[in-house]
Amino acid sequence: MLRRVLDELSRPQTLAQVAARVGVEPGVLWGMLETLERKGYVGLAYSESPACGTVCGACTLRNLCPASGSETPPPTPVWRLTPKGRRALEQGL
Repeated sequence: MLRRVLDELSRPQTLAQVAARVGVEPGVLWGMLETLERKGYVGLAYSESPACGTVCGACTLRNLCPASGSETPPPTPVWRLTPKGRRALEQGL
């Protein structure tokens, strides 16, 4: 299940989007995201986010991200993989 969540977050998405695509209740997914965030695999997406690592203008996913251009976290949180999460996914977590 965690691999599916990480796969989905290869493209920034809201909790509701990921929950619908993975087929899990939003409350359950929230718990997973909190755990993954504490371990450094995912984070909130916005222009100055440590999870993003770059401003939106330089981001290759800016056209796909619902948080594109936000300097602060948007009202509906958008989640994405961190570089650590991307490496874990590539290594077959």
